Amino acid sequence: MTNGLRGLIIETTAGTFVREIRSASLLDESVDRGTGAEQATRMAAAYWGLPDFMFRPAMRRRGHGLRELGDAIVVVGPRALSVQVKARVALSTDDDRERRWLDKKIVEGSRQASGTVRGLLTAGRAVRLVNERDREIEIDARTRSWVNVVVLDHPGIDGYVPTGPAVVLLRRDWEFLFEQLKSTYAVVEYLHRISSTAPIELGTEAVRYYEFAAADAAAPVNRPDPRLAALGFNKPTSLPLLPQAPAGHGDDRDHAIVRGILEDVAVTGVVDEDGRLDVLAAIDAIPVAYRAELGRTVVRWLDEVEVPEPGLIWRFRNLPWPGRPYLLLGATTRLDERVQREFNDFIALRHQQQMELMPERADAMTVGILLTRRADGLRPWDTTVAATRGDQGFDPRFRRFLDRLWGPLGGGGGRQLTDDDWDELAELAGEIAGDAGTRDDGGDRYVGDAPEGA
Repeated sequence: MTNGLRGLIIETTAGTFVREIRSASLLDESVDRGTGAEQATRMAAAYWGLPDFMFRPAMRRRGHGLRELGDAIVVVGPRALSVQVKARVALSTDDDRERRWLDKKIVEGSRQASGTVRGLLTAGRAVRLVNERDREIEIDARTRSWVNVVVLDHPGIDGYVPTGPAVVLLRRDWEFLFEQLKSTYAVVEYLHRISSTAPIELGTEAVRYYEFAAADAAAPVNRPDPRLAALGFNKPTSLPLLPQAPAGHGDDRDHAIVRGILEDVAVTGVVDEDGRLDVLAAIDAIPVAYRAELGRTVVRWLDEVEVPEPGLIWRFRNLPWPGRPYLLLGATTRLDERVQREFNDFIALRHQQQMELMPERADAMTVGILLTRRADGLRPWDTTVAATRGDQGFDPRFRRFLDRLWGPLGGGGGRQLTDDDWDELAELAGEIAGDAGTRDDGGDRYVGDAPEGA
């Protein structure tokens, strides 16, 4: 009866490797099996992904009582999952009996997942949910694209193909996806992708994953939007969305830097909770296949920007991935009030410049991440966040000042500015702007720093 998939031999351009498919994690024996399976499903996503995106069941008043909505709700960026978990308590050796149980529970789970989404959509307003970081966040289900998922705590049956409108996975395969990708955004993107494909034999999700990964690796490279290419953004805009080796394989330190930045933002004490979720999603949208390279770049930057006072060096990388928030990652020599102010205005300027170049992205968020090395040994760097949406409402004189300071979209990376440079620009600001430094904060903006020693 048991589906015996335990490992796959993967042929890649870099050679052949064996990917072990682990058994599902052990359940907490202090609770009943159903509750334990629900907890394990949420914990796998919170551990390998990010706990901020994994929400506990919502409670909704119905008549004189309360009704639980969903076993788990995953929200990251514009996508969301309604997850139902079904656990087999008394496993039999009768295949027909197990098929009937699977048929029944898949239908039941699909119906309940749909009911959760329907309840969230018909609430008439945003609903406050509690995530696995124990924070209450306001979620507007109407602004998300939903997929229903049924996770089965069951060993599987060879040859069994589930039917119905939901994506159906064994708990082992749910955990495989999160361990493989180590990104909630990437897992949710994958589940949305397969939701429109034909169902496959239960327990063979890893096979489908690698079929998709091979197709991604062989897909033609997409060139940048011509408007961006004209400004010097000439790197391909497509990477394989699904890595063949597990994320971080062989380069755990480099890959983990993006996770470290995510954790910094997650513990920030200034950014409001609803804005934080959007910022985290923008960072987690960094393609998994690109994270190790980006991590190596960050390490190099932090060495390069260390210069004696009064020098100041900036390093920036623009990440204008199609269909994702506009992300700018940077590093600089130190962090003080002036540097933070200039960084905030830099992000606002780049957002405005891209919005003017690509009006169809008017509602998209721009997120800036700035790293500065710490010398106290408590942690390797401090993380500063600036994020904004909408028209920035710049005073025309201040806009001319910023354009002069930071240059056109695509410029600004690797700028080396001394205090003398800043003094000269301040004098120029006085000449061309008079009251430069004032602005109409028309954009929806979130700004905050990771706490000291966090």
